[in-house]
Amino acid sequence: MNLKKITIPDRDSNGCMVGFKELNVLWECPTCGCEMCEPQLTQHAEDGFYGSIHTWESKCGHVAKYADLKEISG
Repeated sequence: MNLKKITIPDRDSNGCMVGFKELNVLWECPTCGCEMCEPQLTQHAEDGFYGSIHTWESKCGHVAKYADLKEISG
């Protein structure tokens, strides 16, 4: 099982950004299970918050949204 710790935008129930959060996620495409490329830190500014979040591409070509990733507690 390949796990990665990534940083993503943290949003409230209305979808407004309230900060950043770190997650441990299963590092595979949620659509087909293919391993995804290495995450890259990218500068992000939104709603007065400034910081870095991870972005990536999947080798299979599917788009893996933050909400679709499987979080693993650990």
